[in-house]
Amino acid sequence: MTGGKLTLGAVPARLEEREREITAQAETMRERVAQLTAEAIRERWLHRVSTIVCRDGDGRILVHRPPG
Repeated sequence: MTGGKLTLGAVPARLEEREREITAQAETMRERVAQLTAEAIRERWLHRVSTIVCRDGDGRILVHRPPG
């Protein structure tokens, strides 16, 4: 940074750094949600499930398959 401004070369580096931070936070939250969901099922608690359906212009549905 020079004078408080990001240089052109520093912008992609900062974006990559921030992306890694967000990815790590998202993974932590996914793991916690999976733990809580497993507990709710195991304990037979009432719980809610939400779904987001994404379609393209041709009406095809995007299917996301998490790794693992």
